This record gives sequence, structure tokens and C-alpha cells, in this order.
Amino acid sequence: MEGEWQVMLGGNGAVSQRLTDAALRLYRVLSIADRLTILYLTFVAVLVIVRQGHVRYWVQIAVIHAALITFIAMLAHIQARESSLLEFLRCWYPTLLFGFFFEEIGFIVHAIFPGWFDQLLISADYALFGVNPTVWIEQFSSYWLTEFLQLAYTSYLPVTIGLGAYFWRKQLRGAFEVLIVSTCITYYLGYVIFIFFPIESPYHTLAHLQKVELVGGPSSAAIGWIERHGRVHGGAFPSAHVSGSVVALVCAWRYARRLGVWLTPLVVTICISTVYGRYHYVVDVLAGVVMAVMGCAGGVLLVRRSGKQA
Repeated sequence: MEGEWQVMLGGNGAVSQRLTDAALRLYRVLSIADRLTILYLTFVAVLVIVRQGHVRYWVQIAVIHAALITFIAMLAHIQARESSLLEFLRCWYPTLLFGFFFEEIGFIVHAIFPGWFDQLLISADYALFGVNPTVWIEQFSSYWLTEFLQLAYTSYLPVTIGLGAYFWRKQLRGAFEVLIVSTCITYYLGYVIFIFFPIESPYHTLAHLQKVELVGGPSSAAIGWIERHGRVHGGAFPSAHVSGSVVALVCAWRYARRLGVWLTPLVVTICISTVYGRYHYVVDVLAGVVMAVMGCAGGVLLVRRSGKQA
């Protein structure tokens, strides 16, 4: 009997060792962005399961996250065989997930806290400026200013994707990886803050104080329609528009300074547009800048620790 137990334990030990070795091999082929993304996917999956009574569609979210984790692991394993198409997909897939994760916040924003904490940010804005900035700035509104700033507000996506495309085309793989890893850190930390610190935005909380309707041209109308039918309720602090844009700006100044010079006024305009359009409090903007700086510092550090030039 004792011999049989030893055989069983020995067999189980061998299986355990093989599983451990397989896990280590998989971990080694995962990129930094893979690991960060899997970590965030796991966090949300565990969160919705534990807090399932407070999350709509928690089963679907958990299943989708498990499927994405599997997809990333398989992609990393297959891409290790070297394929230009798979390499492209492997490097770029996080940019596709950022939008999905942001939209998902609308379903999980109250997983922990049922209410909103906007009053804290309203008080902070008022303490800093003596006014509610989104209300104060409406006195300068006009048809063309609204049209211009609404277009600027949506330009953050071309800024972030465009810079990545520029690095990719120029074969600046180190710069590209720093951009992606920095954006992952910035966005994923921001998404976690969304959950632990739910904020509606001044569009909801200060509507009763706004006396001027922001009216622009066709672009403003299209953006307004999108916002009315696809606005994520929650996820305002820190501003993802600002944090994503500032990450791109910092990376541009670091790796393509001339491009950084051109991007600076656009990113500043994006920051202004978030307040003008009533999407964010000023403290959302400031927090977005801080998150971006932290994300870039973390991105450079992680890439350097991996042995690559950053």
C-alpha cells in the first residue's frame, strides 16, 4: 500500500512539474503588454464573479475575459514561430481592447460602490478656481468654437494610433513597445480607478447649471448623436482622452521630437475640449496627465528591465 502511494505521489509530482514547466514556457513568450492585459482581464473576471449580484451580464463578461486570456496565450505561443502577420496582430491587439474595456466600464462601474463621488470633484474644482469650470467656460461658446473643440475631442484616437503607426513604419520597435506598454499601464490603472471611484461627469451632475446649449456644425451633431446613444455612464476620473493623448505626446517628445512639437498644441486642445464639452471636470484632466506620466515612467522601466532598448 505504501508503495502504491509513492507511485501515485511520484506520478502527480511529475504531472505538476510538467504543468509548471509549461506555465513557465508560456510566461516567457508573453510580451509585457500580454502580461499586463492578462492581469487586468483576470482582475475584472474575478471581480464580476465575486460581486455578481452588482454586475449586469457578469457571466458574459467572465466568459469573454476567459476567452480573451486564452486568445492572448495562444497568440503568444503561435507567434513564437515567427510570422509577420501574427507579429502585427500580437503587437497591435491591445489597441483594439482599450475601447472594449472602456465600454465595459458601464456594466461594472458599480461593482463595488453603488453611488457616485462627483461631489468631491465638484468641490475640488470649485476650491481651485472659485467657479464650476464647465459652467464658466460656456460664456465663450460659439458655433465654430464648438465645432473645432468637438473635432479636437475625437482626435485623441488618431493621435495615439497614428503615433504607433509612425513608430511601426519607421521600424522604431523599441519606441512602439514603450508606447503600447505605457498606454496599457495608464489605461488599465485608470479603469481600476473607475471601478473604485465612480464618477458620472459634469454632463450629468451640472446640467441644471448650464444655461447655454453647445451648438456646432455637422461634426458636432454626429459626435452628439454618438454620445447620446453610446456614452459610457461612469469612467470619467481620470480622463482617458487626456491620459491616452499625453502618453502619446510624451513618447513623441522622447522618440520623435519634431512630431512632439506638432502634437503639443493638439493635445493641449484635447485637454481643453474635455472641459468645454462638459465631459470632464478639470481635476479629471489633471489626474489624466498624472496617470500618463506614471504610465510612461512604468513603460520605460518595464521595457528596459526586459533587456530591450527604451
